[in-house]
Amino acid sequence: MQDQTDLATLGAIEPPDGEGHRDGWVEETAGLDRVISVALGLKQPRTADWIADHAQVSTTTARDHLSRLVELRVLSAVEQRGAKTYLPDAAYQRFRDVSRLIEEHTREELEQITVSAKEDIERLETSYDVESPTELRELATKPDTSSADAREYFRKASEWDRHRHMLQIAREAFERYDEFVEGHGHHSADSVA
Repeated sequence: MQDQTDLATLGAIEPPDGEGHRDGWVEETAGLDRVISVALGLKQPRTADWIADHAQVSTTTARDHLSRLVELRVLSAVEQRGAKTYLPDAAYQRFRDVSRLIEEHTREELEQITVSAKEDIERLETSYDVESPTELRELATKPDTSSADAREYFRKASEWDRHRHMLQIAREAFERYDEFVEGHGHHSADSVA
């Protein structure tokens, strides 16, 4: 568990923009940290070669680090078209999301995040007279729906998905709040007397 807790903070290592800044990032950041940074930022599965190129390490080094991250369940490995690809592990991502929410917000702020997400979902339900993002996507694919309306429906369905995800993460943050704050020695505004 110690490895996962330590690795939770490593996702914050961001490669800088621009070529000159990137050279400094390579000089100042260890290869493992660059591999972690690139891998945890993936939105789609990528090969070790791709990750090595973006982390500016050898493919062998990237494969070694990626294998270890898979063993730690920080990443998942998936076979695609005969090549092994990597992406952030869903359970680890959820752990990071919940941890980050607890670290960055008080209970009162979590309550406000929850209420805001619920209000946004209710507004979408009322505005589009549907009960789920799936129904909104179904509206988008109807033959008589214009392309402009379809684009809006898809965009709003994605927004709805984000609100639902935030509600799930906030629910878990509430469930684990005391355990996390006490177990990790974090001092939030709730715990300061």
